Amino acid sequence: MPPKSKKKKLNVRRAILLAAIILCLVVVGLGTGLVVAAVRDMPTFDLEAMQADATGFLLDKDGNVYEHIHGPEDRVPVSFDQIPKNLKEAFLAAEDHNFYNHGAISIVGIARAALVNLRSGRIEQGGSTITQQLANMAFIGHHQRTFERKIQEAILAFQLERNLTKDQIFEQYMNWAYFGRGAYGVQSAAQAYFGKDVKDLSLSECAFLAGLVKSPGTFSKDLDAAIARRNVVLDLMASYDFISPEAAQQAKAEKLNFVEDKDSSAGYKYPYFSEFAISQAEKLLEANGMDASELFRAGLKVYTTLDPKVQQAMEDVYANPNNFPPSKKDRLIQSAMVVLDPATGEVRGVVGGRGNKVQRGFNFAVPPAGRQPGSSIKPVAVYAPAIEQGYAPATVIDDVPTSFPGYRPSNYDGKYRGLISMREAIQWSVNVAAVKMLDTIGVDKGFQFARNLGLPLKNSDRHLAMALGGITTGVSPLDMAAAYAAFANKGIYTEPHAVIKIEDRYGNVIAEAKPQRRAVMSEQTAYLVTDMLRTVVQSGTGTRAQLGSRPVAGKTGTTELPKTPEFRGKSGIKDAWFVGYTPELVGAVWMGYEPTDPEHYLVGVAGGGHPARIWKAVMSRALAGVPVHNFPMPGGLVYATIDAKSGLLPSPLTPQEFIRSEIFAQGTVPTQISNVWEEKQICAESGKLATPYCPNVITKVFLKRPVPFTGSPQPLDAVLEAPKETCPLHGAGSTVQVKVCTDPRHGGKLYLANIPGPGQTGGCPPEMVQERTFTKGTEPTQHCPLPDHQVSDSTTGPPGAVTLDLKADRTGKTSVKLNWKSSPSDFYLYNIYRGESLEAMAPVFPQPKAIPRLQWTDDQVQPGKTYYYQVKAYDPVSGDELAASDPVPVPIPSNGKT
Repeated sequence: MPPKSKKKKLNVRRAILLAAIILCLVVVGLGTGLVVAAVRDMPTFDLEAMQADATGFLLDKDGNVYEHIHGPEDRVPVSFDQIPKNLKEAFLAAEDHNFYNHGAISIVGIARAALVNLRSGRIEQGGSTITQQLANMAFIGHHQRTFERKIQEAILAFQLERNLTKDQIFEQYMNWAYFGRGAYGVQSAAQAYFGKDVKDLSLSECAFLAGLVKSPGTFSKDLDAAIARRNVVLDLMASYDFISPEAAQQAKAEKLNFVEDKDSSAGYKYPYFSEFAISQAEKLLEANGMDASELFRAGLKVYTTLDPKVQQAMEDVYANPNNFPPSKKDRLIQSAMVVLDPATGEVRGVVGGRGNKVQRGFNFAVPPAGRQPGSSIKPVAVYAPAIEQGYAPATVIDDVPTSFPGYRPSNYDGKYRGLISMREAIQWSVNVAAVKMLDTIGVDKGFQFARNLGLPLKNSDRHLAMALGGITTGVSPLDMAAAYAAFANKGIYTEPHAVIKIEDRYGNVIAEAKPQRRAVMSEQTAYLVTDMLRTVVQSGTGTRAQLGSRPVAGKTGTTELPKTPEFRGKSGIKDAWFVGYTPELVGAVWMGYEPTDPEHYLVGVAGGGHPARIWKAVMSRALAGVPVHNFPMPGGLVYATIDAKSGLLPSPLTPQEFIRSEIFAQGTVPTQISNVWEEKQICAESGKLATPYCPNVITKVFLKRPVPFTGSPQPLDAVLEAPKETCPLHGAGSTVQVKVCTDPRHGGKLYLANIPGPGQTGGCPPEMVQERTFTKGTEPTQHCPLPDHQVSDSTTGPPGAVTLDLKADRTGKTSVKLNWKSSPSDFYLYNIYRGESLEAMAPVFPQPKAIPRLQWTDDQVQPGKTYYYQVKAYDPVSGDELAASDPVPVPIPSNGKT
């Protein structure tokens, strides 16, 4: 049996050394593994890609910033020299006071952080320098503390230190840091908390911002804790001799004035305009070969056409529910409005809806929004192209029920006005007249004209219903405002736009709007349309849009419910419009439900109602303080007197009330005489066409419609036409002939003549006796009562005959004095007959209350008229008429002269 080997005694020192070696190998192995893993996932170091996203700006027409635009980060980079010294030193004190003296990493800082981490058992501090923090923010992009991240951070920090100066690193750091409230970088932070530029910050405010970066999520919500952190930073600044202790105490005592925290969910101040401008800016960038996303990250300045005065007026009007009709409980009546400058096409304001605005939501004011324009399309698709082809505001259209192949338009009020001018047709928004005029000029002409004015018509819209707004996809308020702007802009259409130019962060123009401009009509046509549209506002369907002495032109539009089964039996409105303009601004207002269905449609709302009132409310504020100007009248226009029922020169038969002054383009003034009036012989008794047997015939002037209309309902001016029936009272075999006295003292009343018989004298003078024909039963039955016309058997004259001598004198322009003498001078009762013609004379006093005197004063006369007077004498006992004076005419002057 071999001897047992001697057991070696354990060498403690050797064991400890071996354990240490093994531990080091393990640590090195683990460290190597971490380094390998960190390097394997290392972000790419790219200084160009390191450029931080920068906030862009929307500027109004005067160059003032009114909105920030950015992606997830609101950052406005500033250069190092724009950052105040106090803010730089506050950051150094709070984050890395020895930044300018160490390299990419700080061994002291790492050791300090390691002790803290060992005590806590987890990584709580990183010991990162400002360079390391920038590396993390710019390249790593997350804040979870891991050994792998710290290794990447250190490697990237070394690369930063090799490529950038300390000032460049510090500048980038202060533009990358997050401060809460959605603010990245010191400039955005200064605005977010204090509403000022970074260069204007006080020492206390600088310390406050420097303290935020330690825990922005906490401090931005707890300002008391943030102020306590400010005080720590001020103490650190004093301990590192950046400031004196006294300065620190003074800064601590300063009361900080914070601006209200802007809720990021609130969106833009003017959301509809801003989003429209942003969409146009995106298209402009793409058209210039740039990525549209640059708008939210490249610090661009977008110069817009916004007029804050106009936009704020729109915002206030739309915020007031009293400006709108009552809505259904489950859905608001929607509305949208666009205001632009007609001379430039620059959009001054946009409101795209009512209620809560969801950012980047639907905008009813601009394309692709589309609603039926109703009658607001008539000036664009009918009347302007008609005038351009030589028609005039005086051109007459016969508004009577009319059918076209497959189409029968009707007027909104169910009435037909007959022969009306184009001006009257647009004044009262007469549908049939518009369709007939479009049919006259040709649908293609109207279609192309409207397309040239920017309306998004499709080929399927080439039909007569286009005259009344019956189009496929509809139009937006922006489309209508731009189209009407050409009328105010001398016939020049300018593409509407909300962006003027875009600059990069260094002030270089990188994109510029070049809106299309084209002449679509003559200056004369534009003015004539404007002149007609002024009538709409002055005395037509748009009177609620009047702005006092300021000239306004405009047109209403109302679209009825679709004639589909779902709306059968319902009466209401789908869309209501008002489009109007002054020389300075043009605005379009739309109103309706979205969507329109059998439970949601407008009732009792028309374009001349709420839409016109909204237009007026906005424009009265938008134009407050702006001098009143008239629409400039171009050359090549003349005025002429015309017959309103024919559009031609007046004829001798044209009634005075139908003679008008109208404006024409030179070369379009009519040369023909009106032929729509005729004279007819009318029976005075029946009012029908006279027959040869009518005893009393008068001549009257009547309207003669060029194309007779026999349908139903009859137009309103049918009352001006001659009767079609002949007199039924005075036909052959139904008359009787009698002799009547025509003495003027009868005042037009007919009496049987007193004819003396054999052996008699007197009677009515032969020269006053006429033989007249009467319908049987209508002939006079009383004999002439005049005393001097009585029949007598002797030559001494009739006993008791009475004669009257009347004199009438004007005592002034408003009174006439009558005096008369009676022979014999017996006591009689007298009555006065008065009238503006012999036929119209009537007693002043009711019989038998005649006056027992020989004078009377008439103080009820009117200047400019002629009155006829006659006095009659009556027996005071029997009441019989005894005598009558000759009628006396008295003209009353209108200007104080006879």
